[in-house]
Amino acid sequence: MSQEITVDFSEKVVEIENKIDILKNLTNRTNNQKKVLEDFNKNQVPLTKKYELILGGILKCSINISVELLILLLEQNVEDNTFIIQNLAKELGIEVK
Repeated sequence: MSQEITVDFSEKVVEIENKIDILKNLTNRTNNQKKVLEDFNKNQVPLTKKYELILGGILKCSINISVELLILLLEQNVEDNTFIIQNLAKELGIEVK
């Protein structure tokens, strides 16, 4: 007497697809931030130069920030994002280069 076995993977598939989307977006944003850092270093932008950043999201605002502080924030964000990328990739069984 054989019994039919059914398994619903749809919830797990959606969860994995969401994690892959997060991984792709975070990787793209981190690579873009690395390019900005490289650009600052290549062009030897004075550390005292100020930029206006327009921040989006639910509440929109703008701030003036020095290149020196912006570089520190970008470096920390790249480091944090890299850690998250590595852990998320590991969780998904993806090897990070």
